[in-house]
Amino acid sequence: MNRRDHLTGLAVTTAGVILISPDSLLIRISLTDVWTLSFWRGLGLTTVLLAVQLVRHRAATLTVFRSLGVRGLAASVLSGLGTILFVAGVQHTSVANVLILIGACPLIAALLSRIFLGEHIPLRTWAAIGATLAGVGLAVGGGIEGPRWGDLYAAGASTCMAAYLTTVRAAGDLDMTPCICLSGIVATLIAWPLAQPWMVPPEGAPYLALLCIVVIPLSFSLITIGPRYLPAHEVSLIGALETFLGPLWVWLALGENPGLYAIAGGLVVITALALHSVAGLGQDSPEDG
Repeated sequence: MNRRDHLTGLAVTTAGVILISPDSLLIRISLTDVWTLSFWRGLGLTTVLLAVQLVRHRAATLTVFRSLGVRGLAASVLSGLGTILFVAGVQHTSVANVLILIGACPLIAALLSRIFLGEHIPLRTWAAIGATLAGVGLAVGGGIEGPRWGDLYAAGASTCMAAYLTTVRAAGDLDMTPCICLSGIVATLIAWPLAQPWMVPPEGAPYLALLCIVVIPLSFSLITIGPRYLPAHEVSLIGALETFLGPLWVWLALGENPGLYAIAGGLVVITALALHSVAGLGQDSPEDG
């Protein structure tokens, strides 16, 4: 991996994580149930990104989707299922529990990459994963509560995201962004039987529209591009930034002070990511590609 690719991967992935960081806030203030929100989230994702693919590829759009193959279909199912599980987790357990379980994503991705892709996981990455998990644990502090169904949903979402990033990484240089359109279809079809699409509260509709039409399509696209330049475990490691940024947006928007532990844990996460990135750049090839 050369320096230019590494910098590109860091920039693209970080931008995607920053963009998706208000996700939990928008889910809460949309005042919409899990199935209805998942329905519109999937439909918005598919509509926006399908339009993008049609503009990019025009008559070749169908060929681009066919080129995804079985790997693309697997990634789509993992992403679509993970979306629903994440929404259910946020609405059925404490945010503290969700953050802890989502924070395990880098470790899961590292293990999957090692097992299925045979990728070497450098010591600096294991150290960063450990520091990140410690930061997540510190951030949620005494907010950990007993197990709930939402905890299982969040654990499933974390596993699906790690498997999704590993699958995308395995595709190499193949453009996997079209599979996000398919993941939206998966989420929509799963949620459809239990959704009430026309029962969205008027006060929550603008936030739902912002989430489904702007935040999710753009952030998912950027995060999906990340594994073309970075290992899946490093992409998911950067995703841990949401542990700090998510509660920050809630604090600014709703006045919910995350507390000293959350701030301290967030600083641990950011420091670990910064040191990991600097160490990675120092070990990259000096070639510019």
